[in-house]
Amino acid sequence: MNETKSVALCGVPGMKKRDIEKMEEYIKEEYPNIDFRYLGESTLEKEELIDKCKEVEVLISWDQEMDEEIYSKLNLKAYVAASAGFNAANVEAASIYNVVVSNAKGYCKEEVAIHSIMFILDFARRQHLMVPYVEDGNWDLEKAGSIRRFSNSTVGILGLGSIGSTVARFLSGFGVRIIACDPNVSDEKMKEIGVEKVDFDILISEADFLTIHTPLAKETKGIINLDVLKCMKSSAYIVNTARGGIINQNDLYYALTNDIIAGAGLDVLENEPPKESDRKLIELSNVRVTPHSAYISLEASETQLRTTAAEVGRILRNEKPLNLVNPEVLENKN
Repeated sequence: MNETKSVALCGVPGMKKRDIEKMEEYIKEEYPNIDFRYLGESTLEKEELIDKCKEVEVLISWDQEMDEEIYSKLNLKAYVAASAGFNAANVEAASIYNVVVSNAKGYCKEEVAIHSIMFILDFARRQHLMVPYVEDGNWDLEKAGSIRRFSNSTVGILGLGSIGSTVARFLSGFGVRIIACDPNVSDEKMKEIGVEKVDFDILISEADFLTIHTPLAKETKGIINLDVLKCMKSSAYIVNTARGGIINQNDLYYALTNDIIAGAGLDVLENEPPKESDRKLIELSNVRVTPHSAYISLEASETQLRTTAAEVGRILRNEKPLNLVNPEVLENKN
């Protein structure tokens, strides 16, 4: 019989009690002998995390921030992000201490792709302006302005992973030009997906709609800043369903209030939930904001739990995780 392994779950704000129970159930289907510890939906302070996870081999979370000190004082085998994003895991620090980082890659790719396209179409058809206009009692085309046929547009995709490529696939039926920037995807692969590979400068300058699907990392934090926004078309719209920190929010506000770009659709913000300082951005008429809800569907929730549990099971059985983020750790162990 396999020896008992300790698995902890914490830092999962909004996770329902039934889903927590399902997570434990599904992990036990993968590896029956586990000591499952639910430490709360909130993130833990460093000292508390270290104290409560001394015997834990696998930590499951999506918001629990990690650093070198935490990894040095724990005996973790892995940090499994029960989400597409894994920035809280601090991959660089994890790799130093040979801790595997994995995620639930792809579990909500359809939902996030559709959410992003919803923003794009909303702006393309000026719904963000016309719906409030009608609600105020008006019934004419004054607010519509000059609407361009959508098929004559260029959509730029920053990051062509599972979600970005799904956006491209869904958009292919609209007849738009699709360009993408992702250094990790070859020209040949982009051609298979049906997009044109361009560098970052071309992506920014030629996109009528720029949609962001890159992870939040040291290289991408604040990559969309005022200098970049000034290189975009004044008629362009930006959509972010990835992570709030990819865009410099103050720079975005300046760009939106000084006619540098036309509008923004945001499912993510730098502060979640938003602080009072974020209200000025949210209340702009050329901004659409949703509460980090792009991933939601009944099917996605089930897939998220199953995918996470399967990754935990592989790790506990000493198998290679399917969604391994830092393969160098396994190379070091070999």
